Amino acid sequence: MAKQMTVGSSSALSGTFGEMIAEFMGTMVLLLFGDGCVATFALFNNLGGQPFANEWIVIILGWGLAVMLGIYVAGAISGAHLNPAVTLGLAVRGKFAWNKVLPYWLAQLLGAFVAAIILYFVYQGAIVNAAAGKNVADAVGGVFYTSPKPFVGTFGAFCDEFVGTALLVGLIFAITDGRNQPVQANLNPLIIGFLIVAIGASFGLNTGYAINPVRDFGPRLWIALVSGGASLNSYTWIPIVAPLLGGVVGAYIYDFTIGKVITARGLGQSGDTVTNAESVREPVSSQ
Repeated sequence: MAKQMTVGSSSALSGTFGEMIAEFMGTMVLLLFGDGCVATFALFNNLGGQPFANEWIVIILGWGLAVMLGIYVAGAISGAHLNPAVTLGLAVRGKFAWNKVLPYWLAQLLGAFVAAIILYFVYQGAIVNAAAGKNVADAVGGVFYTSPKPFVGTFGAFCDEFVGTALLVGLIFAITDGRNQPVQANLNPLIIGFLIVAIGASFGLNTGYAINPVRDFGPRLWIALVSGGASLNSYTWIPIVAPLLGGVVGAYIYDFTIGKVITARGLGQSGDTVTNAESVREPVSSQ
């Protein structure tokens, strides 16, 4: 009986459930480091003596490193999507099973939600200090989720999130395409981290560049619970819908431009690289 239970448990972990655990952990790590760097940016920039505390470079480098570390956590197991827009982009192009889309989305959302809870209590003292009696969503909501600058407008915010995510997913396709100068020796998480830095530097300030529905909505849900729903507003839908649509468009653009050219030229895999969604790694030796 004990042997049968062990086999059953092992079998569950080797399938979709195990991949969900990887997506949960990878997304949680991503948000812990990502929103953690936003906390240092927003909650401590008036203390003095903190070099670069309120410089945009903290945000773009912090999020780039956060994505890199999240991919290293989950890459070999689930492909480290860590983003519903990436999962959907892969699925619409036939590179990911549709029956796994919702389980991946759920795991990603839970990972982001739990990360927000952890950060909320780690930074409780700083949050209380910054809020000074105000509603937590109004005072420190920007630590946890994104919002547009007042002059950007709905259309501008939607376009920013759409274009940023289209670039993210399209370039992930390019980076992980084994026929197109793929990154070798498990360095693709680093390169994708640099991609996040580039998107933040080029498209980040309009909206805070969610470019990932759960990166925004998971923490927003937690703050809604502790703020009486104040974090749920007329902007909530944009960092969900725009990234999902942008991710699909980015996937199609790559596959029907560079992907078609590569196919027409008959280019094959470069070296011995193995691609698995976002993950690119060397095959395990049989010796």
